[in-house]
Amino acid sequence: MKLEPQAARALVAVMLLALLGGRLGQIVHSAAGSPHRVTAALLVVALIAVHGLLVLRERTRPGPLVAVEAVLTFGSFLVVGDIWGPVAGVLGSAVLLTLAAPASWLLFALVVAADTGISYLYYQDAVAVAARTVTDLNVGLTLFALVVLADRVRLASAQRRRLAELAVARDRLDTVDRLGETIGADLLAIVDSVRGLGAAMTAGPEATGTARVLRPDEIWTGLTGVVRRARRSLAAAREIADTHRRTLPAPGPAESAPVPVMFRFAWWTLLLVVVNYTAITLANLTQNRSPGTAGWAVAVAVLVVSGGLQLYHGAPRRDASAPRAWPWTLSAHALLLAAGVAMYGLALIPPAFLAVGAAMVRMRPRPSLVVGGLSLLGLALLPDPDPITSRLYWLSGLVMGAASAYSLCRLPEVTRRLNETGDRLARMAVQQARLRVARDVHDLLGSGLSAIVLKGELAARLLESDPGRARQEVRELLPVARRTLGEVRAITGPPARLVFADELAAARSLLEAAGVRLSADVAVPLPAGADTLLATVLREAVTNVVRHSRAGLARVETARQDGMVRLRVSNDGLGRRPEPSARRGTGLDNLAERAVEAGGRLVAGPEGDLFVLTAEVPL
Repeated sequence: MKLEPQAARALVAVMLLALLGGRLGQIVHSAAGSPHRVTAALLVVALIAVHGLLVLRERTRPGPLVAVEAVLTFGSFLVVGDIWGPVAGVLGSAVLLTLAAPASWLLFALVVAADTGISYLYYQDAVAVAARTVTDLNVGLTLFALVVLADRVRLASAQRRRLAELAVARDRLDTVDRLGETIGADLLAIVDSVRGLGAAMTAGPEATGTARVLRPDEIWTGLTGVVRRARRSLAAAREIADTHRRTLPAPGPAESAPVPVMFRFAWWTLLLVVVNYTAITLANLTQNRSPGTAGWAVAVAVLVVSGGLQLYHGAPRRDASAPRAWPWTLSAHALLLAAGVAMYGLALIPPAFLAVGAAMVRMRPRPSLVVGGLSLLGLALLPDPDPITSRLYWLSGLVMGAASAYSLCRLPEVTRRLNETGDRLARMAVQQARLRVARDVHDLLGSGLSAIVLKGELAARLLESDPGRARQEVRELLPVARRTLGEVRAITGPPARLVFADELAAARSLLEAAGVRLSADVAVPLPAGADTLLATVLREAVTNVVRHSRAGLARVETARQDGMVRLRVSNDGLGRRPEPSARRGTGLDNLAERAVEAGGRLVAGPEGDLFVLTAEVPL
């Protein structure tokens, strides 16, 4: 059964409500003729409420609340006398939760001892006082264990998020370094080269002053250098994208240093709880049944065997495995306790409360809830001389005992899960971030670097035959290189925000450089939710036209219909496609994923003599 933070806090709340019900039932049952019953009941409600503020609300100041609990715990004796208690366990758990060990445990012992001493002054009955002391120990340890469990679950949830954030940040820094060392450095060099080439080509042979005149062969060398760097960056972008798509290697063994410490605490605490419940049962037998020698022997044997079975299938295990044959041992445990209750009545029922907790730990969630519900129902239907207050006391005891065994069993397991799932979820977060980086590297950088290659090659070819057109291509190279350099820096930050109108202008320039005529029938601006996605689709579609076809005409159309925005990009290069590359592209797959995430769809394929890409996204 998986515990979430809300469920763990609810477990603490249920425990407090059960404790409240048990104490109210005890007050009404044991103080039938006392004039202080209502006062005592109100004081119990106040004590539980203050403790609830201490353990359930965050950012509370514990010092004043613990002081109020101390006044309510010991000062109430002066108000209501011998009908008060046992409630010192509530204060004891507050001390354990507020102070650091070992001082907290020493003070916990002093609180229980003080309550024991005051109780003896009122009762003068060693057996009754011993039962109250054991109850204080049970309540204090159980409340403490439940709150620690809730804190562990909350810590596990918070640390999973924090680990994921740190892992993503670390991987992002690695990507920043890699992009900066490869593509970023090349693009900076390209920007500088293009700026120098543009100035030299604009200056011309008649330039004077500081402008340096470059010979045609130097300009050609500069352009080929730009193309070479752009091709190298394009190959690096593909390699980075492929690397980031790969699944991360499996993690090694999880770090588990806190688990043994929590296991020892939970196991020894449960042992003490089992001993305490056994002591309560013996006190019940002494006060209510007083069996003979044979009866005592049978009762002690039942309690010893029950305690051993509880520690077998109802105690935490270091490796979180289920004990062998636990369904059989748990069934035997239930039959043994049923026989004991049949012989000795409700006096022997406290160990059954822990057995119910063990069953809820070992069973699946639904059967365990059924077991818990049937246990409550069965206890409610048992014959009882006091059908209201005494039964309320036993029902509350069942909830408290089951919660105690359950929480102590789950404590090491939750600690272990904190270690194991933290790394796993961090890896998942890193993988998702890397997939986004891979997608953005492909979708954003691929188009810009391809445009640099295309325009650089075109400018170099036109250098002799059409110098004016060559200068124009070089002038257009500079903003493309700058934009691509900016996208390198944006990839590892927040998702890039593309604008459809800007991408349409860039697409026209890129297609014209490739010798492809563009016809556009678009309605801009597009809705904000669709603009960025369709801009990305347009960029990839135009890049594919340049890379993978020999089209002469391309057409871009947008339309709105049935609450959707449709983008259609077609080209006539279907029958003149170049030889396919051995490397399979992932651009269309990326775009299809983005469209589905946005609630739309993307399809691409032949339509007659055309190759058509259609994307639809909701308005």
